[in-house]
Amino acid sequence: MKRPGRLNDIASSVGVSPSTVSRALRRPELVNPETRADIIKAAKLAGYEPPDVKRSASPPRTIGLIVPDLENPFFTLLAKSAMVEARRHNCSLVVADTNEEPLDESEVIAMTRERVDGLIIASSRLPDKSIRAVSAEAHVVVVNREIEGVPSILVDNRSGMHQAVEHLVALGHRSIAYVEGPVHSWSNARRRESFRAATGEAGIEGILLGPYEPRFEGGVQATDVAVARGVTAIIAYNDVVAFGIVSRLHARRIAVPDAVSVVGFDDVPAAAIWSPSLTTVASATTSIGKTAVRDLLRLAGGKPLAPTPERHLTSHLVVRNSTGPLL
Repeated sequence: MKRPGRLNDIASSVGVSPSTVSRALRRPELVNPETRADIIKAAKLAGYEPPDVKRSASPPRTIGLIVPDLENPFFTLLAKSAMVEARRHNCSLVVADTNEEPLDESEVIAMTRERVDGLIIASSRLPDKSIRAVSAEAHVVVVNREIEGVPSILVDNRSGMHQAVEHLVALGHRSIAYVEGPVHSWSNARRRESFRAATGEAGIEGILLGPYEPRFEGGVQATDVAVARGVTAIIAYNDVVAFGIVSRLHARRIAVPDAVSVVGFDDVPAAAIWSPSLTTVASATTSIGKTAVRDLLRLAGGKPLAPTPERHLTSHLVVRNSTGPLL
């Protein structure tokens, strides 16, 4: 494209960014086919003859991974597994942290997208339409998010939550709280819905608390409210929140699990060595990262995605010492 003005004119006529026009003409495999066709048509009308775009799709050489918070061990493990898998395919991985802020996430995605050949977006807090817009201009796979038309890797939150509630009910607990995570979290919404369903089916009191920050401090803050509500068991949005809950209960000399049982989500490495060791819902974090990279490479190479069962991963309860019978 010899003249920037012409590129801008084409972009304006199609309703996309100039960078998308440039990508459609130089790296057509990175642009949605319908958008690419509109751009090529507009380019010809503008008097610009595009180069031959019948090139075969090629896998990305650099993959971008967008996560909400690298301080959360779940996303650290996800990044590591994705990095190992990317290296197996001779690809580089760029990791970006959005600090749990949707506005920051939009900016981070926009900046990263220009530097990579495909994106894995994990636990996004953005609206569906924003992610679809990104997917229209680049190869995208989302993790812990279900959006029509966008390839996704999902964890079975429903089964995991039901297992947690059933475990606590079997121990005699009849008043259980769920400490919610971020208000814009897709996983939190699924866990909240599953908690309501599971406690309703068991005929017990299910109390929702929050939302709270998905960090240690969020668990500390939620604990005093849970104790004031008189619950005997608490299920946390994630393990890091559960660590904060256990810490605050200890500070208040409330015994875990003799007085209050605590369950986390994710089964991060520290869960097994926490005191007491944390009962938690485990998901195949390593498999999530590997599967996301493989799907992105398939997508970029024009190959069919992995079968749905491979992309919808199971979860299971790991029983440790933070839960016990109601005394």
